[in-house]
Order: sequence, then C-alpha cells, then structure tokens
Amino acid sequence: MSNRLIVSRSALAANYRLLQANAQGEVAAVVKADGYGLGATAVSHCLAEAGCREFFVATAAEGSALRNDLVAAHPDAVIYVLEGVWTETVEALRSHNLVPVLNTALQCAAWVTTGLPAALHVDTGMQRLGMAPAEALQFVSDPTIPITLLVSHFARADEPEDESIAAQMSLIQPLYQALREAQPDARLSLSNSAALLSGVGPEHLGRAGIGLYGGNPFAERENPMSQVACLEARVLQVRDIESGVAVGYGGSFVSEKPMRLATVAAGYADGVPRLLSDRGRVFVAGQYCSIVGRVSMDMIHVDVTDVEVQEGDWAEVLGQHVTVDEVAELAQTLAYEILTGLGPRVTREFRATLP
Repeated sequence: MSNRLIVSRSALAANYRLLQANAQGEVAAVVKADGYGLGATAVSHCLAEAGCREFFVATAAEGSALRNDLVAAHPDAVIYVLEGVWTETVEALRSHNLVPVLNTALQCAAWVTTGLPAALHVDTGMQRLGMAPAEALQFVSDPTIPITLLVSHFARADEPEDESIAAQMSLIQPLYQALREAQPDARLSLSNSAALLSGVGPEHLGRAGIGLYGGNPFAERENPMSQVACLEARVLQVRDIESGVAVGYGGSFVSEKPMRLATVAAGYADGVPRLLSDRGRVFVAGQYCSIVGRVSMDMIHVDVTDVEVQEGDWAEVLGQHVTVDEVAELAQTLAYEILTGLGPRVTREFRATLP
C-alpha cells in the first residue's frame, strides 16, 4: 500500500455533536458523493452511532446502496434523495424505503400514486432545484401527497447578516404555514453547516455537509470543526541532486543548489490537485516540506534537504497539519472539491483518531 486515507471516527462524531448542539432542531447528515469522498457506509454508521437518524443522498442509486448497508444495524434511518424521482426510479425508492425530495410538478405527479411520504423542495433564491413559491403553494395545500418535510436552501448561509436570508425566510414561511394546515406534523429544513453554526432559522431539520467532514463552513472565519481526514502517502525514493537540475515534467522547477528530493506516492489520480505544483507542501518527519515540480498522476517531488527522511516513510499530504482548507485555497477551489476528488484507489481506513 503506497497511500491511504485515514478517517477519524471521533472527529466525525465530535463535528456532528457540535453542529447538533448549535441546531434549533435535529441534524441530518449529507452523505452524497460517497460521504464527501470518505466512504458513505462507514461515515453513516459512525454518525448513526453518534445519534444521527436522517441522511441525505443525491441519487436513488446512492440511497439504495446506503439502505442496504444500514438496514441491519439502523433500520430506523430515514434516507432522503435530493434528485427526487424519475419514472424509472419509483420502484427503487419504494422498495428501499427512500424519501424523494420532489423538485417539480412532474415529480409530484410521478410520486402521488404511491401514497408514500415525500419532501418538497422550494427554490427561495438559489435558482438551482425546487419549485417557485407560487407553484409550490398548490402542492403544500394538497393532502394527497403526504409531505413530511419542506426543504429550501440558504444561498449565503456563511453571511448570516446578509439580507438575502430574511428574504428567503419570508418566502418559505407562508408556504410552511399552509403545509402545516394540511400536514400538521410536517417539518422545515433550510440550514447547511454554516447556517446551523450561525443560528439561522427557525427550522426543524438541518442538513450538515462540509462541517461534518472537517471543512470550514465559513469563508471569513476561523474553522470551528475538527479535522476528520488525513491523506498519507509513502516515500518511494530519496535522491540527491546537484544545482541546475530540472525536476519533473516540463522542468518547471530547477534546483538552485544541491538538494535532496523525496518522491511521494500521491498524484492527481489520488486527488492531489495539479495546481499544487511548485506551491503546495506536505508534512513529513515532523516538518513541512515544499512540493517542487509538477504534480504527476501518481507522484509528487518534495524537497527534504533539511529533513531526515527514508524510503517507506509516510508523508501527510492532507490532514491536521496540511488542512483541507489550505489545499483548497492553493488549488483555487473549495474543500468540497478536494474531498470528493480523492481517488478511489486510495485505501480508506477508519480509526479512532488521526495519527
């Protein structure tokens, strides 16, 4: 094994508890995209043991797989499918006891004949998925579809003072009141991780995503979450080079003095962004070491001139010292993309804590 992704069960559970402690209601876990790249099955079992009972996935296929994985240990888990329903997925949703998040009138028509519960998505400002409020009014007032959850999504939850939040609330509240007249037990769901931590609401079911996995929910605040994942890769080889030697594809780095290089077994096929070429760093043997040269498919070069490193040592490419938010910033993207981009050939190991 040349690289591995270590996931901390205790950090994952701690993040869930922090989000739940700040929530005005219950907190569901968003485990789409294979649990944000960490492994949906293991993530969901860990969160279920921490008290989570509701989960959101993107597709019926993800929901069916998760139900099969959870049914023995957690048969009471509620699994929502964000894409809603297609004609060809009705049976899978029914047979796996999944709750579609209905986004359009056509989806409502496809689901109404089942008589089974559903969530209804109202677009209050994202222009992404969900019905316009005027269109949704006829469905929240119609008792033929047992709508158990009214869903919307804050566009700027990491800016709790922004006027858009009040505007979105003003659109969803009348619909929720109308829904409660038809479905008295229906709940409201609006908040992601940032909104949960900011106390934006009110609502009954938050949907925690990036915060669970250790990413910073806020753009301009210190990260309150615990680091959950650590991508480690082995040193494959150590070599000494002279001054004036070009390193890697295209020779983008040329040594200005004699130096020692370590070739580390992680590249863009494993989720190391190519934009870390000549600017990223790893943590090895207790020190930070710069990435030099281009990131290639399977490997990176690291300057270990001042570090005692041997073949076979493990280097942290992402983790407690090189955080997912640091990597994302250097790669000009978000923590979401870094985590979901972790390659499938990286072995996932769930442990009590990170190394």
